[in-house]
Amino acid sequence: MLSEILTNWPKPKSLKQLLIFSLILLLVIYPIMTYFFATSYPVSFIESQLSFSGQLIKQYNASANIELYRIANILDYFFMISYGSIFFSLGLVIARKFNVGTIWRKISLILIPLALIAPICDAIENIFILLMLTDPLGFPDIWAITHSFFALIKFIIMCIGFGWLGIAIIKLILIRMSHKAQKI
Repeated sequence: MLSEILTNWPKPKSLKQLLIFSLILLLVIYPIMTYFFATSYPVSFIESQLSFSGQLIKQYNASANIELYRIANILDYFFMISYGSIFFSLGLVIARKFNVGTIWRKISLILIPLALIAPICDAIENIFILLMLTDPLGFPDIWAITHSFFALIKFIIMCIGFGWLGIAIIKLILIRMSHKAQKI
């Protein structure tokens, strides 16, 4: 059912427009967001996201510029839109390049929903970050654990999804090279 929907929707032109818009949004928002993260927080966002420790995050918060860090996390929502849209549109473009019924197309179409799940996990993670920032040194430790749990899911999904996209692109290149070699 889902693969039938994704085979026909969105139309190729709309998909390409979404991909271009998403890439532009990524190129605009990522450097700004990264600047705010780098200037506001004493450790990398990956290190803090996967800490699973309220005490550790409270230590980080003690030396952080909380207002700039809050801005960085709000900007992160635009980043989520950009990478989720890139994952969805690029994944669908790639999936459609494989022949119907092939395992490559089936797996690609199965992974498309991950394009929605990863940013949703990221958004939930950020909700907990923003909650923690309401009381940076006194928030309940469970918020940090929950925040890290959703970050971990997000990272796993992104690794699987973007890893698969990379493998699928290589496979398409090999198929194309094979077809060209057969024509010679």
